[in-house]
Amino acid sequence: MADFALALLLPFAEPGVQVNGVMRLRVGDVRKADLHLQLVDTESRLVLRGTPGTRWRDVLAERRRDLEEGGLLPLWDEAEVSSYELEDEREFASLVRTGNDLAWLGSGLLRRIAMFQNFSTAYSTRSWITGDEWIFELDTLRDVPLDHDGFLDRLMDEILGLPLRITRRYCDCRLLGRARGYQCTFYLEHRRPDVRGVMQIRFRWGDSVYGDDVRDRLEELDADQDWLDRVLPRRPAGPAARTGGSR
Repeated sequence: MADFALALLLPFAEPGVQVNGVMRLRVGDVRKADLHLQLVDTESRLVLRGTPGTRWRDVLAERRRDLEEGGLLPLWDEAEVSSYELEDEREFASLVRTGNDLAWLGSGLLRRIAMFQNFSTAYSTRSWITGDEWIFELDTLRDVPLDHDGFLDRLMDEILGLPLRITRRYCDCRLLGRARGYQCTFYLEHRRPDVRGVMQIRFRWGDSVYGDDVRDRLEELDADQDWLDRVLPRRPAGPAARTGGSR
């Protein structure tokens, strides 16, 4: 997962095309299994803690080598904002503004990232940004009760949560037991109407979107067993098949 994370996060330039990854993100330090990241000219810091034995320096070196062999330019060690990043910020100014408008939401969610593991019934969480909306899809397996109210209560908690309010909701929990799958969609905004940005959460209940072996694949990645038992419980084994013909 370390190489997967770096491929998504660390910025690199395709000369004449665009910058990929998170612009202005830099590697600050490596301390044992911890990779320290920071944004240029800000106080923002993020620590990625790898599993025991993660060798960040080796992963970084391999990532750099792969990019340079493809004619691409790694930017995560640049001391200043690169000319490629400045050019992209000018060319895609509206996208940059959208990112800035949603910064309060991203910062708040990052500080509460454990909520998605501890209080959600989802085995899969995906997200992307469209316009001024940050969309999240949380998939819950059919064998597990969908509890979106419990998750939302913690997300909007007065003390531990974010200053959010539900502005729209479309709940289809009435389909439980009558449909093979359904989706409940909630739109959340800041409690202050003047703060821009919308969080859309799609709670989806149904068959596994990654196939029946998703638990086995997550176990191979050393996923937490208690979490797996909660969101991807093993189905009871069926009766053993008879061999030797009928009696």
